[in-house]
Amino acid sequence: MKLRLILCSMTMLIGLPAFAQQIKESDGASAELALSNDTLELRYLSKTESGGDGRLVGGVFLGEERDVVLNAAMMFSADLDRRFDLSFGPQVYAALLRDENDDVMAVSLGGEARFYFDPSRRFAVSGRAFYAPDILSFGSADNLTDLSARAEMQFSDRVMAFAGMRWFHFDLTNGGGERTLQEEIFVGVRYHL
Repeated sequence: MKLRLILCSMTMLIGLPAFAQQIKESDGASAELALSNDTLELRYLSKTESGGDGRLVGGVFLGEERDVVLNAAMMFSADLDRRFDLSFGPQVYAALLRDENDDVMAVSLGGEARFYFDPSRRFAVSGRAFYAPDILSFGSADNLTDLSARAEMQFSDRVMAFAGMRWFHFDLTNGGGERTLQEEIFVGVRYHL
């Protein structure tokens, strides 16, 4: 099982550059760093060439207890309003947890909503929600829940700062209980490339 999970993770990482070749570097690409007391997350976000409605997101999450989670998502935007953005799509997680043979692969569905308080789009609140049910969770997890809410402030054309709260956990198989990877406040910065 562990070998299969490692092979799936490697396939995901090898496939990411192939998707990245379809991305315009100058069309909305950004890098994000989020820190909490016990975690660090790096994410890369970009728009696709095919019209600007899609976005590729790749990330690495590191926990203090030696938890490593790789994720990749393809998000599609819904054109609603100048002050309200909505995107949705699948996100794949590959987690190497600290305990031996507690590795997880999950395919989740979810979305992100963002509301801008001002017409210049400098201050916003946003929320993300992803869920992988038992049928789409493999390895030692029955399901995955990844929820977050944050406030964002755009300081310049390139730099945005944010702060929020994240609830990220797995329900483990065989009565293993719940494995919480993050349930705390975080702060971070996004840099538009």
